[in-house]
Amino acid sequence: MKEAKILRDERGFNMETNQNEQKPLKEKVDELYDAWKNVKTKKIKIPRKAKVRKRKIKKGWIGILKIDENGNISGEKQKIAGFTYKTKDGLYHTSDGREILFWQGKFPIVLQPSWMINPIEIRKDIKNNETYGQPYVQARMMQDTIKTKKSFGKGLIWILIIGVIGYGIYYFFIKGG
Repeated sequence: MKEAKILRDERGFNMETNQNEQKPLKEKVDELYDAWKNVKTKKIKIPRKAKVRKRKIKKGWIGILKIDENGNISGEKQKIAGFTYKTKDGLYHTSDGREILFWQGKFPIVLQPSWMINPIEIRKDIKNNETYGQPYVQARMMQDTIKTKKSFGKGLIWILIIGVIGYGIYYFFIKGG
């Protein structure tokens, strides 16, 4: 009596093994080749939010694949200004261009962990320390704080001008002065 076991692997293929009888190596290789041909492969696509087209590439935009602390990956588009960019969660990051990768040779992306200032460098034999981007980030933060003060001052000037014009119209036309 032959003892045979039926095994099922994770792909769902039934494979009979017989302890007393061994198959020739060529048959085993042929079975593996047939199983390999039947496996469906799926192309990995870049998230739509991180895909930057030609027009925005020319204006300095890149796609960011942001890796959170809990392992989630999300995509977004940001514009690089002065080697820095600000993600949607309000954190500043920097890249000098060495970390920029191209998805399928067309779309520029960076792999950015949210806990690091610099993106991940994947290329071979390149080691950088984490502090090389700090001056760029500090300069960008200072630039953004100065911009907010200027925009509020301009709005206040326009409100005063409209108020003076409104008072002039009221005084000359309604009061008859």
